[in-house]
Amino acid sequence: MPLSTQSQTGGDNYVLVASLDNVRNLSNILKITMSPSQPYFRLSTFGNSGNAHYDYPKDSDMMELFQCTKTQTNRYKMSLLKPSTKALALSCKVSVRTDDRGFLSLQYLVRNDDGQICFVEYYCCPDEEVEEE
Repeated sequence: MPLSTQSQTGGDNYVLVASLDNVRNLSNILKITMSPSQPYFRLSTFGNSGNAHYDYPKDSDMMELFQCTKTQTNRYKMSLLKPSTKALALSCKVSVRTDDRGFLSLQYLVRNDDGQICFVEYYCCPDEEVEEE
């Protein structure tokens, strides 16, 4: 893919001009940031090492049921969620629910050694935003 930082048409001032022999590579790249176009469920983490966002559309194979009536954004302290990761590692399925106040309910389906099913539930309140005086 030849690149140029100068205009090839003379009158226009482009910052970048690129030409492709095969547009399939560009198409594949664009299908990966642009998809899903609208996240229905997003998990994000922020820290000193950087930020990460994971988007799941409601028709994802990972979603069994998705019900949402309005957009909601909540923050939870990692120190409060960390104890639930032990159950996550053992689980076959996870149910994630929030209420209109942002209270988080994580329900883990776990099969024990005998094949019996049990549930582990974990609740977490959202991080409060305190207004400075």
